[in-house]
Amino acid sequence: MPSPVYVRCSNPGCGKLNPVYGEVFPGREYTCVFCGHLFKAQVKTIVETVEKTKLNRGKKDRRTETRPQNRNLRKPLL
Repeated sequence: MPSPVYVRCSNPGCGKLNPVYGEVFPGREYTCVFCGHLFKAQVKTIVETVEKTKLNRGKKDRRTETRPQNRNLRKPLL
């Protein structure tokens, strides 16, 4: 599935980005998925996205907690 190209809605009350999968032709009518307004795509309203890549964070180091020293090693003599 190709990455979406976003077209901005020309409705002044909406103005949200609508995803369009495939080619976007300037002058073609599109319907806003948010407000239902019909608008024509213009060159200045087409926004192309760059694919975001996940950061390679790797695994976190496991830190061992220091245990408290056991002071009850010897039993008292009776």
